[in-house]
Amino acid sequence: MKRLLAGLFHAAGAALWRRRGRRAPTPENVRRIGILHFHYLGDVFLATPAIAVLKRRFPNAVMDAVVKSRAREALLGNPHLREIICFDGLCNDRTREPRTDWRGLFALARRLRGCDLLVDFTGVPASCALAALARPRWSVGFSRSGLGFVFDRELRPVSQIPLVEKYNAVAALAGADAGGQMPAIYLENEIAGSVGVPPLGQGWGANPVSSTRGVYFTLSAGGTAAPPAYDILLHVGAGFPLKLWPVENFRAVAGHFRARSLRVALVGGPSDPAEIVNLTVRQVAALARGCRVYVGLDTGLTHIVASLGVPTVAIYGPTNPRFLPRWPNERVVWTMLACSAAENEQHCAAVPPMRCDFQHRCMRQLDVDRVIQEINQCLAAS
Repeated sequence: MKRLLAGLFHAAGAALWRRRGRRAPTPENVRRIGILHFHYLGDVFLATPAIAVLKRRFPNAVMDAVVKSRAREALLGNPHLREIICFDGLCNDRTREPRTDWRGLFALARRLRGCDLLVDFTGVPASCALAALARPRWSVGFSRSGLGFVFDRELRPVSQIPLVEKYNAVAALAGADAGGQMPAIYLENEIAGSVGVPPLGQGWGANPVSSTRGVYFTLSAGGTAAPPAYDILLHVGAGFPLKLWPVENFRAVAGHFRARSLRVALVGGPSDPAEIVNLTVRQVAALARGCRVYVGLDTGLTHIVASLGVPTVAIYGPTNPRFLPRWPNERVVWTMLACSAAENEQHCAAVPPMRCDFQHRCMRQLDVDRVIQEINQCLAAS
């Protein structure tokens, strides 16, 4: 019924909306491009190939990206972007924000006025409304709610395809040749090679410094000249509680390899237990570059680390790994249960309501020994 109503609403809107069917601008006439993406960090990271091909299609244009603050780190240092605008007041049906800040949305729309091309990678009702309010010369995007008629060209219907392919398909609506690119993060040299910290557990010998180009470190007394090398880096956090693996399991993995005299670090975010070192996404990525194995959950950070060529063990639960990039250095741990996502579905039934009726079995029943086995495989290969 919901899909039928969305289809009827779309048909009515398409009949009344006068933007549709206009001729696309030529590359030389596009001077400013606005990118809208209000999902999580991982989704924004997976859209970087589409951003790259848009820049290749419109080399004379400046590109500004509008994202939520939590996703900003995925785009810092990206050479294709002039500015990263953070806006946290847009309601997102995936991330469960309670309401849209319409006053802020109107102000943001005024800021985006004058765009020759607007590209919406989000597809939620509020982002479609923003695309309409901004009144760009031309726009592309998609929507599952029937609001895609606000775009000059839309991706419809939105089938269940891998996320990178979906974002590339939106970029292709603007004439970009979207293919052959993999997601990429751009770590500054300061981040990649100058994280001055002593071994975890002995205090931090560096002061974080914020800049428009990212977060880097300056050495303080007692700091080292290079990031400490760890054999195994375990990241315990995730954006959704459904994706979490019990922290005591991570502790068991760490204890197993520390007993073998391997150097193991547990890192996470501010919401993780007190003994877990709190680092930003880019700090973890920088630290992971010097490790033999990285272990993480189904998060944007895990995809970022894998993209850097670090041997990675990725632990999946409610998400079907088929819909995400597969890196040659990545080993996936996923337990197929009767309640798991089907072959042609990106998520299991628990994801839209963010409530699992099966006591989170896909993650709680995942055995520690299985993760240890995958780590051993990575250690042997490295």
